[in-house]
Amino acid sequence: MGIMTRQQGELFVISSDNTEPGPASKKAPRRINAAYLVWTGDHWSAEMADGLAFDSLDDADEYVRANYTQLSK
Repeated sequence: MGIMTRQQGELFVISSDNTEPGPASKKAPRRINAAYLVWTGDHWSAEMADGLAFDSLDDADEYVRANYTQLSK
């Protein structure tokens, strides 16, 4: 699962490219899927409006660093 921060409008959210479990593979995907989940503060959600929003990229990145264990569950 990849955890990244991305801009959504004028704010920043924490997102994941892990939309559903797939077959185990050691190869990288050939193309990036546009679908992603956003972090709500408690869980991952497919609803983009539910994402925990930050005013700056630095704030979002700091949240990821401080809460990585919870985000990666």
